[in-house]
Amino acid sequence: MIEREIKLAAEVGVVLPDLTDPERGISEGPRTTVQLDATYYDTSTLALARWGVTLRSRTGEPGPVWTLKLPFGLENSELSRHELTFDEPSGLIPSRLRLAARAYTRSQDLGPVVRLHTERTEFDLEVDGTLVAKICDDAVCVDGAWEPIAAFREIEVELAPDSSKADSIDAVILRLRAAGFTPEEEPVAKAFRALGPHAFDPPDVAVTSIDKHATVGQVVRHLLAKSVTEIIGHHAGVCIGDSESVHQFRVAGRRLRSDLRTFSPLLDRHWTAWLRDELNWLGGEVGIGRDADVLSIRLRSQLARLPDPDAKTAQSLLQRLAETSTDAFERVVDVLSGDRYMTLLDALVDTAREPRFAAEPADLPDRPGRRIFRRLARQPWRRLKRAIAELEPDAPQTAMHASRIRAKRARYAAEAVAPLYGREARRFARAMADVQTVLGKFQDTAVAEAWLREAAKALPSTRLVAGELVGFERDDRSRLRDEFWAVWKKASKSKLRTWLK
Repeated sequence: MIEREIKLAAEVGVVLPDLTDPERGISEGPRTTVQLDATYYDTSTLALARWGVTLRSRTGEPGPVWTLKLPFGLENSELSRHELTFDEPSGLIPSRLRLAARAYTRSQDLGPVVRLHTERTEFDLEVDGTLVAKICDDAVCVDGAWEPIAAFREIEVELAPDSSKADSIDAVILRLRAAGFTPEEEPVAKAFRALGPHAFDPPDVAVTSIDKHATVGQVVRHLLAKSVTEIIGHHAGVCIGDSESVHQFRVAGRRLRSDLRTFSPLLDRHWTAWLRDELNWLGGEVGIGRDADVLSIRLRSQLARLPDPDAKTAQSLLQRLAETSTDAFERVVDVLSGDRYMTLLDALVDTAREPRFAAEPADLPDRPGRRIFRRLARQPWRRLKRAIAELEPDAPQTAMHASRIRAKRARYAAEAVAPLYGREARRFARAMADVQTVLGKFQDTAVAEAWLREAAKALPSTRLVAGELVGFERDDRSRLRDEFWAVWKKASKSKLRTWLK
């Protein structure tokens, strides 16, 4: 789930006001007080905290004992975090939780770093009978702080998942401010406050901004750090089988592999070749389950086109796909638990920190980037243009798929250097994304047809309905072939490529 909260600070003696407002329909639920004891875990270098991550076990309330919170965003003083919960006894950190945190800690050991005892007064806040937030008034005592912080007080306004009463929340915040509570402009977790300044040191990989004046070295570091940060950030979601996290994890790996290929003349070729090979291995291992999920979504949409009796028969096909997804997830857990993945992750972090540039010329990292990256970004476009020029109107699926890969590389190259060239590069990248999308859908029809044919052999009772679904895929592929040529005509206009000249 995503936790969304607004934090306010106050002195211990400030009284929490009654937030009831009949004119706005705001009402309080019963106030209760609980005693919470939380132990936070991290490495000796505060690796988790520096990434904005907290790992804790907590007692004193019903529900899961273990919680891992991952940064999601900060907007208008509202702190949002992904929250993964594990209902296992306190004591040893659950293995699933260690795995979920592994991308942040890697080879470092986890141990307790600070303990917080919280006396919490809490109550629900409703608007016209609908829950919009939970108010938590926390008086916190710190045990084991790295800095001399003994106690502090904090109000949390935890927004309900589907809360849409922004005006009512604003009114509540105004009333709290009038009572002496101060909203935190940059709210942080309680543990970070207790751990002190070191919790706010940069993470192992930091993404720095670049502009059109950036040097070669600055651009390369930015690109590498951005993709590596994405891989690390989606690791935990992959560990729990979240389909969107798996998708974003693969996209980050593909983008990094593409960037290493496009900009290989700037880097140590032997090193980047190994990284690309390992990223390709990782993407293949993680992608099996995701591919099954995508295919399942596609087949479910196609079932709506079938007569009811045939749609019922087709359920066994979906069950077969579900089994594939389950087996694939178990394999992913093994991969992410293994030494090969950890070796790759360590290498990616080291590379993002200190890229291995080509030996010659010696001053390459310090050279202005605009001229060099324009030339390198031009190559994927030329390869794509040549590939599509060779396509016949009824080109086979393999040739169309190869063109899709080239369109993706041209898109990634343009997106990578967009900070140098601005709007024109971004517009070109969107055009390449359109080409990639239609060719991706074309590929999906071919993959679905191939899978249906194999499934029909294993499940003879589904042969008739599988044949119907194959017909749908062929019809869609024919339509997408025509759509591709229209999209390509628009995307290949010369005005979109002026920045490449």
